[in-house]
Amino acid sequence: MHFTVVIDMKNPNALIAMAQVAQNANNPYAAFCEYIKYCVFSTASSVVTLSEIRTAVGKEFGLYMPHNVLVKCLTYIRTEGVITFDTHQIKRVGSFDTEAFDQNRETYRTTESAIIQSLMQYASKYNRKWTVERARELLIKTLDRNGLAYDIFLHEGDTKQENHLHTISESELTEMLPDDEEAESNDIEGQPLFTDEYFVGKFIEETLAGDTAQKDYLKKICEGLMLCVGTYQLPSDDTNGRAPQINGTKFFFDTKLLLRFLGCASEAAVSAAAELAALIQKAGGRIYYYPQTLQEMECAFENAAKRLTYGYSPDDDEMRLYAMHIQNNPAIITAKKANLKSELAKANIYLAPHENFADNERIRFGFDQSDLQQYMRSNLHWDPQVIDNDALAIWETHMRRQGNYSEYCGTGAQLPVFVTTNTRLIGIALKFREDRAATPSLYGWKQNRLPVITDIRLTCRLWSPANDSERMSLLYLTANAVAAKRPTKRYLNSIREFAIQLGQQAPEYSDICLSAYFDDMVTDTILNHTMGDEDNLDINSFASSIAELSEWKAREQEKITSQVIAERDSVSNELKNQTQSIINGAVESGQKLLGWRKTALWFVVKWPVTVTVIFSAITAGISLIIGNWHPMWAISIPAILKIVEICGASNFVSKPLTKWLFPKIDASISKRISKKLRKVEQPHKDTIIRRIKEQTELWVECARIMKSECYFCVSILHLCSA
Repeated sequence: MHFTVVIDMKNPNALIAMAQVAQNANNPYAAFCEYIKYCVFSTASSVVTLSEIRTAVGKEFGLYMPHNVLVKCLTYIRTEGVITFDTHQIKRVGSFDTEAFDQNRETYRTTESAIIQSLMQYASKYNRKWTVERARELLIKTLDRNGLAYDIFLHEGDTKQENHLHTISESELTEMLPDDEEAESNDIEGQPLFTDEYFVGKFIEETLAGDTAQKDYLKKICEGLMLCVGTYQLPSDDTNGRAPQINGTKFFFDTKLLLRFLGCASEAAVSAAAELAALIQKAGGRIYYYPQTLQEMECAFENAAKRLTYGYSPDDDEMRLYAMHIQNNPAIITAKKANLKSELAKANIYLAPHENFADNERIRFGFDQSDLQQYMRSNLHWDPQVIDNDALAIWETHMRRQGNYSEYCGTGAQLPVFVTTNTRLIGIALKFREDRAATPSLYGWKQNRLPVITDIRLTCRLWSPANDSERMSLLYLTANAVAAKRPTKRYLNSIREFAIQLGQQAPEYSDICLSAYFDDMVTDTILNHTMGDEDNLDINSFASSIAELSEWKAREQEKITSQVIAERDSVSNELKNQTQSIINGAVESGQKLLGWRKTALWFVVKWPVTVTVIFSAITAGISLIIGNWHPMWAISIPAILKIVEICGASNFVSKPLTKWLFPKIDASISKRISKKLRKVEQPHKDTIIRRIKEQTELWVECARIMKSECYFCVSILHLCSA
């Protein structure tokens, strides 16, 4: 059996076509419609057949249009009044601006050419002399590292009438799909220190760190790719582009996907796994894992902890990234292993015990599980235990479906599916079905109908059409860039040997854990020192790189410390300002609360005036009664006493009066203000009360009198003692 490549990524317009799809994220069919209209109105004849249009779209855009997608798009276009069509042919009745379409496409082409040139220039810094073709090939390989272009963009069928389209065999398909479990070549010495893909990954990471047209174009390519994947999986009778119904459906996650969900991978891969879990659970789906998956996870943690203990980097690259994140601490990994089930359960992901199937079910729906295991062992270069575990997961998921492959997963039948990160399982399942064509229970296995699905394909299916397309495509792109930077065993072995040698020659480095040298920052520093030339990497360049990195980290730590101090001071100043604002507001409000207490203070300070008024009233009354005004002289007594106080610089009247009344008034002021303070003002009560008093002139004067010496009294005492 041969497969037609639905997206030919080698087509010069393929990347542009994907970017144009992303322009219509809410309705990818709109982009397909534009492609069809362009081809319809670019032909010389006003009447073309459906087959001719499919051929034209394939040649022009590298895009194979499934029949249901083509018909759906033609139905949309017909409503615009520019074409008519029936089951056989399409007729132009309106117009389409092909020149405007070409101009738009040319804009993308210019950006794409700029990216290729930038990539070539970036690689040349590290002594990589790539042609345009090689640079584009490597870029495409990294952008589609998950293998979506070959995983999903394939279609079974007779392609004799459309021989312009690229076809591949099942064996070719299997080789093209990425393999997460493939063992690295034993020819370690023949490996490069840095692969070509490594530099593409670095280039993409640096491009994504900026805000340029190139970054936007790369995101659009990935977004368009994901949108197409989701669109091509929709049922042929779907007209709304809705995600499938998966309420109550069981999804069985594989080991690597669960490890990513648990944080054991790059940040982007971890986020992508979390997004998929959220999409499933939000739509009512349920996530489980098989017992053998739990065993694999436990083994992964055990192996990682053991290697870190002995100074080695974990074999698995994603676990290596996690180890770097936790400072290569094996104790953390061991603790995480101990809490696997509980941590997953908190996220509503549960262990599913193996199901017992009746004999009649095994006869009716089953196939030989051991046959699948042996078949996979003969076609895959994996750990035999991993193969057996995956074969068991595929078999049991198949049995749980009871032969129903009407959909990938979900629908009213709640069809379960095994979700894997390893695209190679898709190719193996298809190849097994083809080689076991006489097995009735496998008849339902087709390209879009299998008991196993990749995580990225499922994400696209549940997510399309996308409302948060930019975030998802960015995660997809970033994860691929990080994966492309996977170090070779030769590099890791070389670094370990240099680290041991450096520790022996320089005692200050002997206490550093060996696994710490596998940090990406070390790799970047070494790369900058050697400029990608393997001959430049020796113990001297390694030592210089480590010394430079140590100095840089020291400077960065100093910057961080200074920044922390500055931030602390800023927060402190802000807090002080807020506190001052609270106090000022309370003081302003508190001065209005003094009431009669202010009058009382005035009486204490201005007693001569008050006493004079009182004496005037009394003596006036007496004079009226006796008919003699001589008593009126008494009103001068307060004034005379005040004059004596002033002349004698003494408060012999004021101070006793103040001493008697002021404490009572002062306490009343404090009580009144304290009672009226808000909750936010209470912590500053003492300061507020003090400020209110200090800003009240009469209170200040009373306080001054209280502190003053009564010289008249002192003189009397001196005389008495003499």
